[in-house]
Amino acid sequence: MITQAKNPENKQLDKVEVSKIQEEQVNLELASFNNELTDDGQNLKIAQIAAPWFSIPPRDYGGTEAVISNLSEELVNQGHNVTLFASGDSKTRGELKSYIETSLSMQKIPWTNYLEAEYHMINSFREIAHNPHKYDIVHTHLSSASDLIILKLASQIAVPHICTIHSNFPFDRRENYVGEGDKYYFTWADNTPLIAISDRAKENMMRDSQLPLNLIGVIPHGLPDNHFVQGEISPKRNLVWIGRIVKDKGTKYAIEAAIKTKTKIILAGIVDNYLSDHIDYFYQEILPLIEAHPDYVEYIGPVSNEQKIELLKSSYCFLNPIQWEEPFGLVMIEAMACGCPVISFNRGAAKELIKPGINGDFAASVDEMVAKIESVGNNIDRKQMVKDTWNNYSVKTMAKRYVLKYQEVINFYQKLGYSQSIQTKSL
Repeated sequence: MITQAKNPENKQLDKVEVSKIQEEQVNLELASFNNELTDDGQNLKIAQIAAPWFSIPPRDYGGTEAVISNLSEELVNQGHNVTLFASGDSKTRGELKSYIETSLSMQKIPWTNYLEAEYHMINSFREIAHNPHKYDIVHTHLSSASDLIILKLASQIAVPHICTIHSNFPFDRRENYVGEGDKYYFTWADNTPLIAISDRAKENMMRDSQLPLNLIGVIPHGLPDNHFVQGEISPKRNLVWIGRIVKDKGTKYAIEAAIKTKTKIILAGIVDNYLSDHIDYFYQEILPLIEAHPDYVEYIGPVSNEQKIELLKSSYCFLNPIQWEEPFGLVMIEAMACGCPVISFNRGAAKELIKPGINGDFAASVDEMVAKIESVGNNIDRKQMVKDTWNNYSVKTMAKRYVLKYQEVINFYQKLGYSQSIQTKSL
């Protein structure tokens, strides 16, 4: 169901007066609530708030957007009432509320232009502030600097709030500049329950943020059933790489590994035309390799989710020579779910996702990656890998874990008399 939300003229976001009980430092430690928490099958009214940069689900690239879509649709499947606040070109079986008709990336709006994104966020929280009875919990997602405003806005509503951190600190970074925006905006989030997406991400957050974060758990991403390959798996000999073509993702090293093994690699992904270093990387380091080795490198551009699944399930190995502390790495479990083992550099959350000999292996260099391609491609039990991936990374499991956290947060604030502690006044 889609609702085109309206922006009331001259109506400002509600101001919230918070009682003394809410001003105190709140630490939601999981252990202290497990004994009290019960899953009573209650259907929750959940607001999922997504940034408007990409549609939900994304047309091609967009890991956070894919996660929000997978979670929202599975919450609907499990009987919950989901309202998705996203751009108007999004799709959901819940209710869609939009304030911007077309996602900002489709409008070719640069990342540095925050005004449209803030307009979307402010109106989303205005709707919730005016109708708090329609929502049991608000779930936000922090992925980039323009998302930081959600921390201020969420502090002004009379509805429990939980936030998933999808990227690394610091968020206030622009090319070579790192600002202090994280410190300022997180002053509104001292008590906000936060979710990390991997154990490694949690460790990095605690170390790099230098902030008193209220982390209440780790919930890995999950995939819907239709992403898991069924029946026989008959891969071709080609290698594959999918993602944003940037240095951090190691695209160049994946190409070099393919050239050294004289095995074709198919590259699928986007070039961010609004960041000069990404453009330079593609045209100065990637394109020359593609043009010099047409027999071994093929770039097919961005792919849809359906095209990605077809590509992965027909590929010999996925190469992932990442160069940064990736908080999760959704494409790795997407590959495994399609019967495509992963060879990765041991960075970020890869250590949690990859089990050598079971779903892939690690390499410390391009040469080591080259040496392992044949053994990984030939010796992994692909059917068992798909089964193991479903057991560990099904969206059903992810959604149930989030529902338990939603209930934990709701129960905690009800216990404190949260709804009685807040008075909302219209300015």
